[in-house]
Amino acid sequence: MEQFDQSLLHRYQLNQCTPEEYERVLEWFTTPEGREYLDIVMTRDLDMAKPDIMLSPSQSADLYQRIVDTTGQRQPRYRRSRWFTGLKAAAVVSGTLLLAYGGWKVYHHHRNTVIQTAYGEIRTVVLPDQSEVTLNGNTTLRYANNWERSASREVWVEGEAFFSVKPSTVPRSFVVHTASRMNVEVLGTTFNLVDRHGRMQVVLNTGKVRLHSNSTPEETIIMQPGDLVEYKEQVRTKVKNHTNTQRYSSWKRNSLQFENASFAELAQQLEDTYGVTVEIRDTSLLRQEFTGTVPSQQMDMLLEGLSQLFHLKVSHVNNIVIIERKSI
Repeated sequence: MEQFDQSLLHRYQLNQCTPEEYERVLEWFTTPEGREYLDIVMTRDLDMAKPDIMLSPSQSADLYQRIVDTTGQRQPRYRRSRWFTGLKAAAVVSGTLLLAYGGWKVYHHHRNTVIQTAYGEIRTVVLPDQSEVTLNGNTTLRYANNWERSASREVWVEGEAFFSVKPSTVPRSFVVHTASRMNVEVLGTTFNLVDRHGRMQVVLNTGKVRLHSNSTPEETIIMQPGDLVEYKEQVRTKVKNHTNTQRYSSWKRNSLQFENASFAELAQQLEDTYGVTVEIRDTSLLRQEFTGTVPSQQMDMLLEGLSQLFHLKVSHVNNIVIIERKSI
């Protein structure tokens, strides 16, 4: 798939583009690469959706008809038992996948509260039960508008977030669902969660949580304070006990702490959090591990800290960060 400006796509999702930028994004959506991107995003968002927000066949037909009425295209209505299959197929045939996705997002948001942070933004959200969720940059949090009336407290997260969960006055579980289809069940605790690129990591600061997968809910892991558990594509890859929990949530305090981290991991974190493209010119740096703390209030300040701490040449031009060794 063609690499498109991810920060521009993010601004488009937040309705923050200039007219020229909107035109550029919409033009890219008409390309095969743009349609593939829309297909992936639409499928991902629908996979994270709760069953109770699925449209009925009649609602699906009505939504699709509004789409084709808007575009002036007349295609047969698709009626399937699951609205997504019919709507998505119809949208592909009529060339209106973008509008189909947008129409679904309007319907989806109507029944949910959705908070999305921009690249580099840190934001704290207070949930209806007074639990707090601090979102790192490029992170989405979603919960149903009927939160207070539902039998359990459920939220959906994609990105990185720190949870401080309040115990419920009545028996109500608190469950965090992720795009990786892993679930974190909480009774009253604080923990850091990362869910990006099919990799999910949970670091427990206080309390107790239970992890389980949508595919194998009977297989669970009980975490204790200080534990780190990591999954990749729903397969457990790492379990640590008595880890330094504060290091994994250091971003909340506007700093990033690294311990035996590789520059490849650093590059991925910069791209995920700040929406830049990172080029490491000296490939030997990819295997080098480092330990240190750098400020993260602003990306340029972070890059300057990296440059001084590790004696590197770091430049930031046109949303591209280039890291290389300083010449002697």
